[in-house]
Amino acid sequence: MGAPPTRPADRALTKPRRRLPAAVAALVALLAVGAGVLLDLSTPAPRPASAPADEFSAARAFRNVEVIAARPHVAGSEANDRVREHLVGTLRGLGLETEVQDAVAPEAGQLSGAAGGATLARVRNVVARLPGTDPTGRVFLVSHYDSVQTGPGGNDDAAGTATILEVARALTAGPRPRNDVVFVLTDAEEACLCGAAGFAADHPLAADGGVVLNLEARGSTGPVIMFETSRNNAKLVDVFGRAAPHPVGTSFAVEIYRALPNDTDFTAFLDQRFVGLNSAYIDGGAIYHTPLDVPARMDRGSLQMHGDNALGLAREFGRTDLGDLRAGHDDTYFPVPGGLVRYPGWLTLPLAVAALLAVGALGWLLRRRGRATAGTLAAGVGLTLVPLVVAPVGAWLLWTAITTVRPGYAELLDPYRPVWYRLAVVALAAAVLLCWYALSRRRVGPAALAFGGLTWLALFGVLLAVLVPGGAYLTTLPALAGAVAGL
Repeated sequence: MGAPPTRPADRALTKPRRRLPAAVAALVALLAVGAGVLLDLSTPAPRPASAPADEFSAARAFRNVEVIAARPHVAGSEANDRVREHLVGTLRGLGLETEVQDAVAPEAGQLSGAAGGATLARVRNVVARLPGTDPTGRVFLVSHYDSVQTGPGGNDDAAGTATILEVARALTAGPRPRNDVVFVLTDAEEACLCGAAGFAADHPLAADGGVVLNLEARGSTGPVIMFETSRNNAKLVDVFGRAAPHPVGTSFAVEIYRALPNDTDFTAFLDQRFVGLNSAYIDGGAIYHTPLDVPARMDRGSLQMHGDNALGLAREFGRTDLGDLRAGHDDTYFPVPGGLVRYPGWLTLPLAVAALLAVGALGWLLRRRGRATAGTLAAGVGLTLVPLVVAPVGAWLLWTAITTVRPGYAELLDPYRPVWYRLAVVALAAAVLLCWYALSRRRVGPAALAFGGLTWLALFGVLLAVLVPGGAYLTTLPALAGAVAGL
């Protein structure tokens, strides 16, 4: 004889019991994913000076940071002359062919011939070459050694310059690469990017172009992010994902940086015959271009990450056939624990359309199964706009309140303690979302609210696929995954 049917009261008692384990499991899964991401974005432990000769050591590199950033050293100053002498002596001590390119160069972007009013500067670039055994091209490691007037440049860009010196030492300690590796320490970057412009346009080693790895810093800590590439970057991103020990980078950052007016030495090389990658760490931006940018403020883990990636990429490009690195498209890519996810950029719009269709199919299924009506689905789409608007407005109001209390923060790229500010923004957004959900779920039901959220993600995905293709994955992939899971 079969069991008696479950009474409504029994069902009411069993639902909370089922929901609690599900909620705990979801929370544990969310925390596990978050912990994995944070762990993947953490910087490596700095290696000591006793590390093997063919490895990068942050401790060895930091000795050069202390010399380079002992005081402010603006281009043309005596302090900058002393830094340059140290660089030349260090590179020649490694047995490298080293010279100082002494030239008058225009600002990057004026190389094609500017009229009166053009920016010009006398620059003294330090250039060293490690000859390859059977070159198919040249690999250029680039950073600038001058600082701003307002600070000694302990991170910007003593970090990049010291990294290149240590990478040069590690490369000379091992077997010679197949391709030439050229170390370019540029002058007058802070004033006008003139050093890089002069090298890219006029130096004989730059005549045939090559692969450029530019190293920068716009803060004092955090992971090193590969934030800019040359056009048609598919093969470059493939090498980056395979050869960089800590491959943190996203095609969305590339899209954002291309739209901004900011420039680095990398800009001068993009004006010429080069392909390449631009990397920097950016957390702790409150000290950027200030007297606080001293060596003591540098996170040695960030320096180690800079060096690990630069050395890995230099070795990989050093043995790669450089004849054809210009693929026909840009890749979409983003970091995940353990590596880099990448796929061809031409898939961006089809994936966005597929996500939109999948969300539409989910809405049809919800109606067919009686989980929602056309009215509640429409209401879910409309109600989901509330947290999408309120959370960003709340974050803006929080920043406005902070800058009202501390007006000096308005001029900063980042608060002095950014972690607490970011946690506050996340807490504010979570509070808005949870309050909205608690007030809305009984009106239209959780299924309709989930459909509303996925609908907006899918719509934003299509919009981004058309306007900012490199960032479409941020909404397309969650919409597609959520719709497939719902189906």
